[in-house]
Amino acid sequence: MRFFRTTPRVLPSHPSEAEAIADLYQRAWQGCEQLLDLRLVRDMQPSMGEVRSWLQGGFELYRVEHGGHVVGAIRCTFPASACVLDRLAVDPAVRGQGLGRLLLEHAVSRARRTASGRIWAQVSPKLPAAVALHRDLGFRTVGQHLAAYWGEPLLLLELPL
Repeated sequence: MRFFRTTPRVLPSHPSEAEAIADLYQRAWQGCEQLLDLRLVRDMQPSMGEVRSWLQGGFELYRVEHGGHVVGAIRCTFPASACVLDRLAVDPAVRGQGLGRLLLEHAVSRARRTASGRIWAQVSPKLPAAVALHRDLGFRTVGQHLAAYWGEPLLLLELPL
């Protein structure tokens, strides 16, 4: 008999999980082409080979599992005393359960441990839940630009540490 609900854990990803992570990104961005430019959506759906290359050089990728499936992920990189967070994705079947917040909080904590001076993220203003999540954790908008290669405006968000 189980009396408590297990709390999901954020774990570092391994190259052997590249296929499961690529599948997550496919699910997470499926249907977003109705809201965002198709080029952006396609870029957010990396292949298994691309995910594997992230894990083999320069990026940290964290995941959350539920029921034996990868249901959330976030990518971090640490250029020049800063942290760049991107590729936050949560499976549509489990959205609204705090997994995006859990992943983002973990990434912020990881950046603090590296003594990064600030964290940067880019978010589409057409994704209000993503913008609100970042703002809830203290990120502020420091700029907006048109990503010509995606044809989409993006907010540049910063969290000073």
